[in-house]
Amino acid sequence: MLRECALENPAFTELYRVWLDRGNAAAAAHRAKGGRVVGCLGADVPEEYLLAGGLLPIRIAPDPGSGLEYADRYLEACFDPMVRSQFDRIVRPGEKPWDCLAVSNSTDVLVRAYLYLRELRRTEPDSPVPDTAFIDWLFTPSPKFRVYNEARAGEFRKKAEQWAGRPITDEDIREAIHTLNGQRSAMGRIYGLRQAREPRVSGSEALVIAGAGFYMDRGLHRDLVNAVAAEAAAWPVLKGPRLYVSGTEQYDLTVYSGLEKAGAVIVGEDQDCGQRYYERLTDRESPPEEAVAARYIRRVPSPKKATVSRRVEALCCEAQEAGAAGVAVFMDWFEEAASWDFPEEKAALEALGIRAAEFCKLPYPADRDETLPARLEAFAEELKGGAANG
Repeated sequence: MLRECALENPAFTELYRVWLDRGNAAAAAHRAKGGRVVGCLGADVPEEYLLAGGLLPIRIAPDPGSGLEYADRYLEACFDPMVRSQFDRIVRPGEKPWDCLAVSNSTDVLVRAYLYLRELRRTEPDSPVPDTAFIDWLFTPSPKFRVYNEARAGEFRKKAEQWAGRPITDEDIREAIHTLNGQRSAMGRIYGLRQAREPRVSGSEALVIAGAGFYMDRGLHRDLVNAVAAEAAAWPVLKGPRLYVSGTEQYDLTVYSGLEKAGAVIVGEDQDCGQRYYERLTDRESPPEEAVAARYIRRVPSPKKATVSRRVEALCCEAQEAGAAGVAVFMDWFEEAASWDFPEEKAALEALGIRAAEFCKLPYPADRDETLPARLEAFAEELKGGAANG
């Protein structure tokens, strides 16, 4: 839930406005100054190169209000509803707030979506699909994959240079890293206040603050986040069982507000609209391709792109570090493959005294599931029965 203390804060209010706008105003302003905008699909697009080239990256958010008419023409029903909505936004005729696309292989369904976009651009050259880059990481922190990943980073650097219309120097990249590390450090202050022994920032508030960063100038986002953090240290303490959230990206407040209305305090998450996205700084001193590849590969393993053993280890570590009494895992329709990890995750978490619940086959948006509020409340009540409060 968004509390009055947040809504009365001018910096938070601006971030909330940007989060609701989904980057349209920022894209228009950047274009008005002669800049180009890159629409991003996936949480592993290396923004360092885009900022270094003077390009504005904005996340392509799903839009449940626009329908799926155009996605239905090309995609099978087994694509999850969120990606179907993002795909529809790209292929639907009309003006777009982006000039080109960057897609990372953050999930298997995004890999398939990229292949469909590539084929559509080839077979229907008049379609709205613009020039599109694909970043094909190997998400294993192994030395033998390092050369491959650094080569992929170098390829994307060349594509960013093509879009920017000029060379991107190592110094350009170091300056971009400085900006992005400042943004990530500012978000670290927010997450510290949310995860503290006495939490001062709610999960919903942190979700808005984090999400705004996908849709605006990164330096401005850094400054606004630091302004919020300075005042949030004095916001009222949140009370309730501490909860960690995993699974599907949360582009609206349905799930977080539902949990908070039921009395839970969200103290961490690994979904890609929140804490995982800002985790880990990029090394400014290392060669650019080495530093960029290392940053995106060595983050907390994604809920949708890691082996079961890595996911179990990471989720247990993250939940313990957050002091969580419970973990809630959310998955939309046709994301069942990611839910196969849950039995082992649940067993490992409960061995640590952390309760776990799974909410699967959710529609998008989640508020279309009329049973969800009652199920969230039931899990929060279960946590209240045996968990220490924040």
